[in-house]
Amino acid sequence: MITVAEVDRRLRLMRSGPLAARLPRPETAEGRNLRRWLVQVMVAESLAEQEAARLGLPAGHSAPPRPQVALTPAVALRTGGVAAAVLVTSPAARAVCRALAAGREPSEDEVRDYYRRNLDRFATPETRWVRPFGRVRRGQIAGPIEDAVFAAREGETVGPVEGPGGPWTLVVERIETARREPYAAVRERIRAELAKESGERAFARWLDARHADAVVLTPGHEHPADPAQPDADHRH
Repeated sequence: MITVAEVDRRLRLMRSGPLAARLPRPETAEGRNLRRWLVQVMVAESLAEQEAARLGLPAGHSAPPRPQVALTPAVALRTGGVAAAVLVTSPAARAVCRALAAGREPSEDEVRDYYRRNLDRFATPETRWVRPFGRVRRGQIAGPIEDAVFAAREGETVGPVEGPGGPWTLVVERIETARREPYAAVRERIRAELAKESGERAFARWLDARHADAVVLTPGHEHPADPAQPDADHRH
């Protein structure tokens, strides 16, 4: 059970932290919805801690280190905001997520298919080092200057070429041809990413189901998006 006093204490910590100036005022609808959001995160943390204890999973300070844990838009879209937030705040949630990810390794066909569908992720376009611009790729400069730079050979001086402010003389000092990382070089990286994403989605599904089975919220602590609560700003 999470008490009102615990919510108040956690909210005070937030409002005394480094991002306090960015938080909405308590008496506003946005401020009340911030409190509702915090309740959702605290409930999810509690559910994760209970599950980690039930499974005998390492959590807290004994959990494997997870450097650079960050809440990103990609994770939030993949899992939902509460699940993404609790994976950042709670070592127990990350332990449960790892347990749910076990045995969900992507197949070789899935990994290879991802590579084929995302070739642009593993490609580096032709790059030229041009005096006075420095490193340049197609699309970063325009017009006659770009045409002249990308028509030149390595070591060649081109110009004068008409450009902003008058004529330009440029030196193509070095050319690095376009390249693509081969599948074998990125295979394990893709596999790890897909396994991580699968675990996060499994955690989000588990959290939704566990919340539905075990959680009763008192009035005033509904999800901010619940259209039944008076401060809801998303209605249909």
